[in-house]
Amino acid sequence: MSEVWKNLFAFGPFIPHGHCYLWKPELIWLHIISDSLIALAYYSIPITLVYFVREREDLPFNWIFLLFGSFIVACGTTHLMEVWTLWYPTYWLSGLLKAITAFVSVYAALALVPLVPQAIALPSPAQLEVTNQELRHQITQRQQVEDALQLVNEELETRVRNRTLELAQINKELKTEIAERKRATEVQLKTQERLQTLSGKLIEAQEVERRSLARELHDEIGQALTAVKINLQTLQYSSTHSEMALPLQESIGIVEVALQQIRSLSLDLRPSLLDDLGLAIALRWYIDRQTQRSGIIGEFLAKPLETKLSPNLETTCFRIVQEALTNVVRYAQAQRVIVELCELETQLHLIIRDDGIGFDVHAARERATRGESLGLLGMEERVLLVGGQIDIKSVHQSGTEIHAWFPLSTNQS
Repeated sequence: MSEVWKNLFAFGPFIPHGHCYLWKPELIWLHIISDSLIALAYYSIPITLVYFVREREDLPFNWIFLLFGSFIVACGTTHLMEVWTLWYPTYWLSGLLKAITAFVSVYAALALVPLVPQAIALPSPAQLEVTNQELRHQITQRQQVEDALQLVNEELETRVRNRTLELAQINKELKTEIAERKRATEVQLKTQERLQTLSGKLIEAQEVERRSLARELHDEIGQALTAVKINLQTLQYSSTHSEMALPLQESIGIVEVALQQIRSLSLDLRPSLLDDLGLAIALRWYIDRQTQRSGIIGEFLAKPLETKLSPNLETTCFRIVQEALTNVVRYAQAQRVIVELCELETQLHLIIRDDGIGFDVHAARERATRGESLGLLGMEERVLLVGGQIDIKSVHQSGTEIHAWFPLSTNQS
């Protein structure tokens, strides 16, 4: 290897190129100036190409500019060697540089051939104008879709707000009736029956309203948003412009979030599993869903029931578990909650246990009678309306247990 390097820079038996010009100053200077100017021009051109490529990052085939820049630099170097060999006959080095230049030149020429059809296929200004017009049309369509989505969202908010106000009014009437029932218990047993009947009707009305609202959210508004999403996806797949990709993807994401919120709201109002697959499956799904959301460890224990439960009893059990788990998540600071459902001869036994901080059951009932909180009173009322019994025990820093028993003989379908 060292011998090769010595040969590259050795003069050997060669004579400087200046001898060929008989060392005539005017001839030598003519070649010096010409070769130097050519080399300077060759070196300046790649600088311009590199600057051009850096400024136009969207330029297609930008690597070919860099390849031609390398070819031009190599050519400029051979001209500098022509000046050098006027005095120093390192013709091996000069030949090596020419060989490198030849390799780069041939490679650049071959690389250019397959690029010509692609360059010819690049759109003309007229084609770009047509493309821009199509893009503006698609942007207009996207704006129309977004406006339609906004109208759907506003309609959804209005309908949910109206339904919420209706439910709030029903709850307010229920609170009033319960308060009146508490004050008149000793002098009116007929008023008690009337209030229970009214309470049952109100609860039934709530469930009907929940089922109706859930169905409307899922079937009508959910289907409308799904249609909007499909249209957006169709527009996204049919578009050939990268400028449309991000706005369309953002619009699809907005619709997807709205769909998820509608599905979640529909499930919270009335899970279809309760009507379609029964209490046990609905409870298992709801417990898994709530515990995953809150990070609490949830467990559901149930054996197959021999008795078919009535829809009214299934709804009562589900709402009790729903209210209890909501309170556990909000207030109990629990790490684990266990729900058990079992059949004991002629009774259905529902148990809800948590290891949270507990609460004062008596104080909670007092607050309920004053109308401050109806969660506990609502659970007790639901149990009584189906002829059942409920027992709630809670110990400070030791958790809470809720036991509810329901007669099966009067609740069979």
